[in-house]
Parts: sequence; C-alpha cells; structure tokens
Amino acid sequence: MAARAYTRVPARTGLDWAREGLELLAAAPATWVGITILFVLMGVVLSIIPFAGLLWSIVVPIHVGGLMLGCRALRQGQPLEIRHLFNGFEAPRMQPLALVGALYLAGSLVVMLPLIAIMVGSTLLSAFALGSSGGSAASMVGVGLVGVAVFLLTMAGGLVLSLALWFAPALVVFDGVEALDALKTSLQAGWANVGAFLVYGLVLMGVALVAASPLFASLIFIAARGEHQSGAIAAVLLGGTGLFALFCILLLMPSVWGAMYASYEDVFEPS
Repeated sequence: MAARAYTRVPARTGLDWAREGLELLAAAPATWVGITILFVLMGVVLSIIPFAGLLWSIVVPIHVGGLMLGCRALRQGQPLEIRHLFNGFEAPRMQPLALVGALYLAGSLVVMLPLIAIMVGSTLLSAFALGSSGGSAASMVGVGLVGVAVFLLTMAGGLVLSLALWFAPALVVFDGVEALDALKTSLQAGWANVGAFLVYGLVLMGVALVAASPLFASLIFIAARGEHQSGAIAAVLLGGTGLFALFCILLLMPSVWGAMYASYEDVFEPS
C-alpha cells in the first residue's frame, strides 16, 4: 500500500512535537515508566548475549510500532497498556516491521564500516607521517582534518538513518506501507521537514543536558576535591545524581515516542 502524502510544516512545529510528547506522557505516566523499564531491560539483556545486540536492532521497530498504537489509543481516550509494547509482534505488521529493523541495521553497517575503515587507515597513515616527519605542524593539521571529516561523515550518516527510521514504524502500522517504501518515505518526509526536526532536536538536547547536569557537576566537584573528598559523600553525590539522571531518562524516552506519533500526525495528511 502506498504511503499517504506528506506535507511541510514550519520549523516551530518541532516545539509542538516536544509539547505533545509530554502531553502523551502525562496521560499515563506510570504505564509509560513501566513500559520504558521493560524496554530498557530487554535491550540490556540482549546486549549481554553475544551477537544478540544485532537482533535488538531488528526488534526495536517492532516495539515502536506497537507503541505508536498505544499513542493513538491515548489520543482516542483509551488506556495505554503494557501490551502495547508487544502489539507490533501481531500479524500482519510484524514481518514488515522486522524488515524495517533489518534494513536499518544493514544501512547502519553500510554507513559505519567504511567510516571505520577510513578512520583506521587515516590513523595509521597519520602515525606514519608523524613518525617520519618528527611531528610537524602540517602532519598535526592533517590528523585534525581527518578527524573532523570522519566526525562530519558520521553525523551525516546518522542523520540520514534517523530520518529514514523516524516515521517508518507508524507508516507500517497505520498505513500498511511495505518496509522499504516506509523507510524511503520517512527519509523524504523527514528531509522535507528538517527545520522542525532541528528545532525538536535542540529542545531534546537541552532537556538531556539539564537532566545530566547534576551528575556532571558532581563528577567535577569530586575531581576538584581529590584526596580531600570523603568516599561516603562521593558515593551519595554520584548515587543521588545518577538516580536523578536515570529517572529523567525514564521520562524522556516515552516523550520521544509521543513526539514520533505527534510528528507523524502532523506531517502525513489524513487519507
């Protein structure tokens, strides 16, 4: 099935996505926290098992597809339930959602492996140049430029992959779009609305920095005190600020899922 036509929204709509994500979180905070804890625990368990981390990349869009159904249920006045985390595993949506994950994983490997090869090769060449030239200024500049190039390529690849994945689960679940078409349509719609995504990304980064700032401040304080710092006080500081950061993450993740749903509703025209 073909995807619905997408539209361009103003850049300021990114603020609306952040607000609507918080509204969906506030509609069922306890259930969202429970879903997030379960989601994180599954990811941690799979990451411990050798090679199972690759499977998690395939499974994540299936879970997100179910959560999109949960967001729609909340919008329609129905309750959010833990089962929504697993609704994506139901037929006929499971296969295309799993294929979205597999294609995303393949795309990640295509993007990352050449970058890793470039980074390793450039590091070896830079080390050789530094050794043969005695660490000249030109060699140091070359090392810096290679590092900047690798960073920019990584950021560009990550942006493309993120935009391709953002709308894909919702397109599969709500519109019955095939996996490859869902990824392509998501990338096109995301690029057309890159301004709104930039605004939303800045808001998300700001919230994340605020959430992590007490932990960073504690680390700086402990490092500054050095040997004069009591071990018990350091443990209390790190424990307290770490728990605060973890609690913020448990709230931030469902707000992002809510923003994904809100952005889908804004960008794709009703059929």
